[in-house]
Formats: sequence, C-alpha cells, structure tokens
Amino acid sequence: MSTFLAALAGKAAEKWLGLLVLPGVCYLACVVAAAVLGHGDALNPGELQQAVDRLAAHPGASNAGAILLVAAGVLAAAALAGLCAGASAVAVERLWTMRGDQWPARALVRRRVRRWRQADAACEAAGTRSDLARATERRDTIALVRPRRPTWIGDRFHAVDQRVYDAYDLDLGSAWPRLWLVVPDAVRSELVSAREAYGAASRLAGWAPLYLILGAWWWPALLVAVVVAATAWVRGRTAAAVLADLVEATVDLHATTLAEELGVTGERPALTRDIGEAITTTLRKDPPPDPPDGPMPNA
Repeated sequence: MSTFLAALAGKAAEKWLGLLVLPGVCYLACVVAAAVLGHGDALNPGELQQAVDRLAAHPGASNAGAILLVAAGVLAAAALAGLCAGASAVAVERLWTMRGDQWPARALVRRRVRRWRQADAACEAAGTRSDLARATERRDTIALVRPRRPTWIGDRFHAVDQRVYDAYDLDLGSAWPRLWLVVPDAVRSELVSAREAYGAASRLAGWAPLYLILGAWWWPALLVAVVVAATAWVRGRTAAAVLADLVEATVDLHATTLAEELGVTGERPALTRDIGEAITTTLRKDPPPDPPDGPMPNA
C-alpha cells in the first residue's frame, strides 16, 4: 500500500509540476522582465542582467532561509498563475463550442453557412469524380454538416451529433453516458487520451489572456500571447477532430452492444434506424426528439 501511495503521490506531483508550475514559472519570468524593462527597454538584456547582478549582491542572497522563502514564493506564485490560466481555459472551451443563437456568434454562423453553401453548390456542380472529391474536401474543411456554431471546433463536435442522428436516429446526448459504460477499457483509454489532448490545447489557450494583460507593461508579451493563442487553436482543432472521430467510431462499433444491454434486441444486430430510435426512446423515456443541436458530450 505504501508503495502504491508513493507512486500515486509521485504522479500527482509530476502532473502538478507540468500543468501549473513550469508554465507559471515562464510567465513569472515575463512578469519580472516587464517590471524591470518596461516598454522603453523591452529588448535590452543588459538592463535585465544588471538587475540580476544587483539582486545577487544583496546581503540576503546568501541566506539559506531567505532563498527557501523566495523559492517557495516563486512556486506558489507560479501555481497561482497556473490556476488563473486554468480558469481562463474553461472560458476558452466554452468559447470554442458556444452556440450560434446570440450576437455576435449569430453573424459568424451566417458567414460560415454562406461559405458552406457555396462549397456545397460546387459539389453539386462537379462534373467529374476528381472535381467532386476536391469540392467535397473544400466543403468538409468548412464543416462536415451545415454549420450551426460560430467556430470550426464547435461545428466539428456538432457534426458528430448530427451525423449519428442522421445515420441511426440515435440521440447521442442520451446514449453517450450509457455507451461509455459498455465499451471496452481500450476504447475508454483512447477517448480519455483524446479528451486530455483537447484539454491541454484549451489550457495552453488559457495562458494567452494572461500574456495579453501583461502586454500593457511589456509589449513583447503581446507577441507571446498571439503565438500562444495561434498554437493553441491549431492544436485544439487537431485534438477536436481526433476526439470527434473517436466518438463517432465508438458509436459505429459499439452502439449495438448498448442495444443488447438495454434489451432492445436479443441478438447482436447491425445498427439501423429502428434500433437507434428504440435506444433513443428507451433512454429519453419520451418520443424521439428532433435532430439534436447540443454540444458533443465530453469523453
């Protein structure tokens, strides 16, 4: 038991160090640079070196107790910055998957719909198979189904709900918690890994507002904010696509197992609209709903 607890504590400390402390220390370094250099000497390493030399020459710099206190303070401040970034990451995830029924999201949805319809019309007008393949790829780059969200990530998750319903009459929002319980452990592991990758992208994006605020005192922080936000968006799109594909694949491969567990059918069948509708009716305990418009449930 003691070995297990030690290993568990080690993993928790490693995760705490990776998620909060290390990114927080980088942010604190930028805070120090902003405090010492400001806008006027923003890229003057000599001024920063002189500040470090003055600090090293301070009488307390050789005091072990003072050094420990400073180290503890740095770790605490880094962890606090990491917690602030984590709170910002929650807002980022909501922003990435927000609904499109409020202004200005509604205007963004209309723009995405116009682009998607133009691409869809090009698919209809394609004369050859190669032209159709290129036109379909351009349309799918915008969204796999008619856009309903202001962002690509939001539409990618919405597409899973819509495609599953269109194919099987299965309400994924109702089925997913039960489906999660019947899939093999290997499938859960893949889904959890994909969800963690998506969460890591949103946590990275959570640092962008903090650097943006710091830019008021040190302009290079604005560049850092832009780079962090762009990197997080690219990683978020990639992770969202992987997660959405895995969720849809899980439904395709294991929804019939859910049907058996629910007693909808006695034998393992091919997933059809009738079975999907039967699962939906059983889980919702009311008549089948209209096509869903909610965000994809988290793995």
